[in-house]
Formats: sequence, C-alpha cells, structure tokens
Amino acid sequence: MNRSHLSLLAALAFFVGGCETPQPDYTIVVIPKGMTHEHWQSVHRGAERCAADLAQEDISVRIIFDGPLRERDAMEQIRIVDRRAATGASGIVLAPQHSKTMTACVKRAAEAGIPVVVIDSDLAEREHYVKYVATDNYHGGVLAGEHLIATLKQKGKDKPKLILFRYAVGSEATEQREKGFEDAVHRVCPEAVWLSTDKYAGATRDSAMREAAPMVLQFKDQVDAIFAPNESSATGTVDVLRSQGLNKKVLVMGFDASKQLLQSIRDGDVIGSILQDPYRMGYVSTWMCLRHLRGENVNANRTDMSLSTGEYLVTKANVDSEFVLGLHDPAAQAKRSTKSLREGPEAKK
Repeated sequence: MNRSHLSLLAALAFFVGGCETPQPDYTIVVIPKGMTHEHWQSVHRGAERCAADLAQEDISVRIIFDGPLRERDAMEQIRIVDRRAATGASGIVLAPQHSKTMTACVKRAAEAGIPVVVIDSDLAEREHYVKYVATDNYHGGVLAGEHLIATLKQKGKDKPKLILFRYAVGSEATEQREKGFEDAVHRVCPEAVWLSTDKYAGATRDSAMREAAPMVLQFKDQVDAIFAPNESSATGTVDVLRSQGLNKKVLVMGFDASKQLLQSIRDGDVIGSILQDPYRMGYVSTWMCLRHLRGENVNANRTDMSLSTGEYLVTKANVDSEFVLGLHDPAAQAKRSTKSLREGPEAKK
C-alpha cells in the first residue's frame, strides 16, 4: 500500500472517529460537596435529565460530575473548581462546602469568563455567581421545629428537653436549618429546655455516631427529642439511640433522605424528616446555567437571584406517597415531567 493510500485511510479514520464523538455545544461541570451522600446522586441525576431534555431541543450538553470524596475537604473542592475552570468548562454548578472560603475560587472562575450557578448552600459574597438554586433551608428548619413540638405536645410534653445536634461550622445550608429550628421552637414552645446546642456531627454517619454517643449517654435520662439537620447526622443519631435502647423513647427529627433514614421513619424511630428536591435542584441549576450561556437574563423580573426548589415535611403517613418518592427514588424521579421540573411541582404533599 503506497503512502497516498495510507494518508487517505488515516483521513477517513479521523473523519469517522470525529462523527462518532461530536463535541458538545456546552460542557457543564457539576461540583457537589461530596460524592457519597444520596442527595448528591439525585443532583447528578437531575443534571443528566436536564441534558437529555435539552438534547430533544437540539442543544447538546455534556455533564461532568466531579467533587471531593469527603464533604469537609474544602481545599480539594477549590482545586476542582480551579482545574475545571482552566480546562474547558462552559459553566460550573457548585455546591460550596464553606460560605466564605469558597468565594475566591468562584471569583476566579467568573473572571475567566466561566459562569457559576451556586446550589444548596450560599456564599457570603453573591456578586460572583449568576444564580442561587437551593432549598429554603431556614423554612425547612421552621417546619422541623413546628412538627417536633406538635408531636411532643401530643405526648403531653409541654416543657420538652431538647438537643440540637448541629452539622458543621461554616455550612450555610445547615446553619440556616438550625436557626429556623431554634426560632420555631422559641416561638411555639418558649418553655422548652435546651440540654445541648453546641455539639457538631461532622460530615459522615460514623463521625455523627462518635459525637452522638457520649452526648446521648450524658442526657439519656433527660432528653425528650433531638433535631439532626442532615441525612448523616440523623442516621448516626438513630444508630446510637438503637444501641442504647432509646429509639422511640427519644424522638428524632431529621432532614434529607436516605434509604436508612426513610426506613427509620417507617419503623417509627424517626418522627419525620424535611426533604429537599435535589433532583429538581440539579435540573434547574443546569438549565439556568445553559440559559445564561445562551445570553438570557436568568434574573429578569426578579427582586432576588435565588430560586427555591422547595422543602417538604415527610412522616410515616406520607413517606411512600407518589410525590415523596419523586423527591428521592431514581425510578420515580425519571417519571417527572419536564414542565414540573422547570416550573415547580403542582402538589406539595
């Protein structure tokens, strides 16, 4: 075979290869706080669903899901933002681990012409990103406080003794939940007694168990109820209560969804949890980023650059309802309509 034939074959191979792997119109990098919690897997599925819907509109979007393994590794998250901004991202969807330390890398991305949509937890400085898509975490905390106090009063606990088991310093989302919970309790039950409000669960179920064990042991003869403001802190708390024979005796109010936490609600070891809509959060944040990249003003006719994706009280009575399944179950999420994902669900129960 002569050189001209080889050149022709090489050119054909390049052409065919190029046809098989066309470059997307846009590459959006979704950077969660961590890669393990089911919350972030729902965010990922929502972003991929948005890309699939956009493909039906002849807009090709590639989703890259890239985050630190551990939720408290802020330095690794900063490195990921900087690396992705420097290596071809069209836009970034970011769930910042810390409200202050993550600001500088978002500013660097913006200065490089990479728009950032912030999800889940806000930043202390808002001028460097284009949209904030999240749960109204304060309102979620209020719902948690109101439900917990109502349940305690039904049991004759008019002056309940409570523990607020916090998550982590600097996590804006959970700090808002904690504040909403405290404010609701002060409003609806000013007689409540606070046994502990200064213990932090940390980022994992194991760290929550390590911190909860001595706390529960210290107050086991006094405490009526515990509020844990995220999935891992609630699940770790329940594990400790079970190990000490205190499940169902000490009421637990949670936040977020996991298979273990939802089963604990069915079993009666958790009286309720406030569920977010991470699937819609991943969808809408990707959609907003794409619209901004295409020149739209995603904050037009709005007084605030925030977009709430909703927060919902889940109890034993509704844990297996179709609506609640759509908040966390992959099969149910896939059945949700594009219209409801873009505009919001019609029902909230």
